[in-house]
Amino acid sequence: MAKATGVSTSAINYYVRMGLLPPPLKTHRNMAYYHPSYVQMINYIKRLQLQKHLPLERIKEIMAAKMEIWREMDRGLEVGGGQEAPSGPAKKVEVREKIMEAGVRLFSRKGYHFTTERDIVSAAGVSMGEFHELYSGKEDLLMDLAEEGVRVFRARVAKEIASVDDMLERIKIAIPVAFKLIVENREIYNLYLEGAATGDLSFDRKLSQMTMTIAEDLRATIARGVRDGTIRKVNPAIAASAIMGQLVRLANYWMEDPLKHDIDEITRESIEFVTRALKPD
Repeated sequence: MAKATGVSTSAINYYVRMGLLPPPLKTHRNMAYYHPSYVQMINYIKRLQLQKHLPLERIKEIMAAKMEIWREMDRGLEVGGGQEAPSGPAKKVEVREKIMEAGVRLFSRKGYHFTTERDIVSAAGVSMGEFHELYSGKEDLLMDLAEEGVRVFRARVAKEIASVDDMLERIKIAIPVAFKLIVENREIYNLYLEGAATGDLSFDRKLSQMTMTIAEDLRATIARGVRDGTIRKVNPAIAASAIMGQLVRLANYWMEDPLKHDIDEITRESIEFVTRALKPD
């Protein structure tokens, strides 16, 4: 268990003594059986300590509530329950997809703050143990949805520009892909627009890092275009930052009133703006 979690044996024993973890099944005077679910529970305690900076007494309250949920759901998370952990990477992919789909539906319908982990696992048809094998909480799920959005965007753009050599044309192709994704995932995007919804600084930093990933793709494309003459001579980093700022602001402008603000017009104006800014002299 110590090797699986990176937490020392003395710390694990301390968690048990403090009541943060249920006692393991004693098999000998100096031996005990720890169910695989302990990995998720210990990792969750670590996250509450390192990222949330919560005191142990508060963590004890949170863990007690979570363990009660696990018991109620009766999904094999009781120590000595004889249940097997989810098996194989294919199973994890399937569970992850179910949880993400449920998260999108519930966050959109009920709102992020009013959606509980119990709601998510119930809608996804998975166990609380399966949820916590992938996520330490709904904050992690929200972040995973954001990361998946970036991955889908980059994959769609890569497919669209595969046969395009002109770097300016590549950027112009990417713009409608970005706006289309935002329209498809309007409710989720709105959560990030509201200040990442969680009020968690680590969430904000991760979200900023993902934005920087797209900005770096754009900077590299502009730099290549400057070299091959398909984009005028500009500072690639400054140009990428300016374009990213413009696109984010226009996406937010559309979100303010989707019925009044025409996304097609916004897309056309964005492409025209970028064309005028980067077109070779």
